[in-house]
Amino acid sequence: MDNMTAMTGDVLDLNAYKTYGEYKAALDGELQKSAESFVRIGYLLKVARDTDILAESGYRSVNEFAEKEYSLDKSQVSRFIRINDEFSENGYSDRLQERYRSFGYAKLAMMLLLPAEINEELSGNYSKAEIQVIKEEIDEEKEKTDIEVMLEEKDEGAQGSSAFGKAIFRIGKDNPEMYLGMYKAVFDTGYDGSIMPVVEKLMDVLAPAGEAIISVRIAREGRKLLSIKGADTDPVLVDVRSGEKLSCTWDKLIDEMEFLYPDSENARKSYEMRYGKPFPEKKEEVAPVQPAKEKDSRKVSRVTKAKKPEKTPSESVSKTTQEDNMNETPAAGQQETEEEREAAGGKDVEDKDDKTPGETCADCGETRGDADDTEPADEEAGAGSGAGEVSHGSDADGEESAEGFSAHVEKQKGKIRERLICMESLCGSGEWDRLIEEAGYVITIAESIKNMEEVFRNE
Repeated sequence: MDNMTAMTGDVLDLNAYKTYGEYKAALDGELQKSAESFVRIGYLLKVARDTDILAESGYRSVNEFAEKEYSLDKSQVSRFIRINDEFSENGYSDRLQERYRSFGYAKLAMMLLLPAEINEELSGNYSKAEIQVIKEEIDEEKEKTDIEVMLEEKDEGAQGSSAFGKAIFRIGKDNPEMYLGMYKAVFDTGYDGSIMPVVEKLMDVLAPAGEAIISVRIAREGRKLLSIKGADTDPVLVDVRSGEKLSCTWDKLIDEMEFLYPDSENARKSYEMRYGKPFPEKKEEVAPVQPAKEKDSRKVSRVTKAKKPEKTPSESVSKTTQEDNMNETPAAGQQETEEEREAAGGKDVEDKDDKTPGETCADCGETRGDADDTEPADEEAGAGSGAGEVSHGSDADGEESAEGFSAHVEKQKGKIRERLICMESLCGSGEWDRLIEEAGYVITIAESIKNMEEVFRNE
């Protein structure tokens, strides 16, 4: 059979597509038409619902009309109308919003199940599978009640930070490799009067595909989605529970990273100082050799899921006792034992260097980073010989950690001095609101240094 007739009566030539690209473009076009058709159908059903157009028909409602004439049940009518509400221009027209024209019906149908605040952060580049992952993150958060969230154990290392500071803290903790990348981007990049070189490197770490949604879960607050849409667009943080959206300039985001990440001799040592635990080394896995071409073609996901909260030792033991009483199979028992060991050995001892800097004051003339703030070239070799042994390393390792900690403290002291100079200027000009803001920032840094020194001395 060389051709087929579509529902529209058009004849589709099956031999017309010589390449996959041509075929895919044709299918994408049809799916786009499908999405636009569904928007128009929703609009026409709204007209039947909101006007007296059905007066002559004898039907009492749009639902009765749709069911009798087109075999559309009430739920299908509602779905068409919701598509129009969500994706048409101004929420009431027969035209699909321009920004949604590259999605196709399948994605838009799934996005109906997402909050509008999340949909606004997506583009047609996100695959259906990636949108599904985002939906799963949101659904998982919905399973927790507000009371359950309020009763969660505090994440002391992030207390007192801004919303973006808490998100950056958690991203680094949950994704150690991202921490390394962010640290290197901020501290190893020379500044030439522009932050763009740093932003571009951060994009390579956080959004290698050019855009990304990074899900993190913050104790007592719930899940947040960090949306990154390009180096020239401010990052946005979406609160899944409330729908609140906050934007932050790249400049401010880099300030948060500078403040949160101790400036140590290398990224791994900084991670250990920040989170008070060894940097997790990757486990070597024996796997079949894959062709180089297959590895290179592996797609980078635009969505990063939030890490599951770690169980405390008491929770794991309690669960194990219950399962033992229920005569679990040996395999299940063995799996739980491994989880216990992980929980017992992985309880975090976090620093309290968790305060958030205020917005950079233009009067301070503060500059970030120096060309000398670079990691040694042999970092990988050094990390392999005992990286992460914060309190059990050799004397030389202890001296290096102490030097890195001292350097970080001195850098924060320098920021305090700059703020004090700025405060004197603000006092003279009577800019009291900004003066109060800068004073709060100085107090925050001082408290952070004090708390961090206490933690460091106790190691």
